[in-house]
Amino acid sequence: MTVYSALSPVSVAVYAALNVAGLTALAPGGVCDDVPQKPTFPFVLYEVAETTLHGFGTKPGTGRTSEIGLRLHVYSTYDGMSQAQAVMAKAIELLADAPAVTGFGSWALFHDETIPLGEELIAGVAVNELVANFRIYLTESV
Repeated sequence: MTVYSALSPVSVAVYAALNVAGLTALAPGGVCDDVPQKPTFPFVLYEVAETTLHGFGTKPGTGRTSEIGLRLHVYSTYDGMSQAQAVMAKAIELLADAPAVTGFGSWALFHDETIPLGEELIAGVAVNELVANFRIYLTESV
């Protein structure tokens, strides 16, 4: 199967890996790729971006490698960062075991950084935000 972009299959895999009882018990607002209009806190938001690494196979169907930027956001109304940190730690643990990504045969995950962004407003509610940045390398199945 030729896959022209890894974004959709990676999004499906990330959602499946994170949307489990072990995480949703800590983040009852769930896992999403868009901020809900009436969110329940804490919740996890994820974003993905793709860069094709040329030289490893440049056309779909040639075994090309993609670098996926994955960013996780945890939004919490708890005073301080401990609740957001517990949610993020569980999310990182869940992603460490590579989920299956349709059309791709391998997964290498690198957690680059976790950054507390402090207080902001989400849907008119003051929250603390914690962000983790990852790189995922995927090789297309041929």
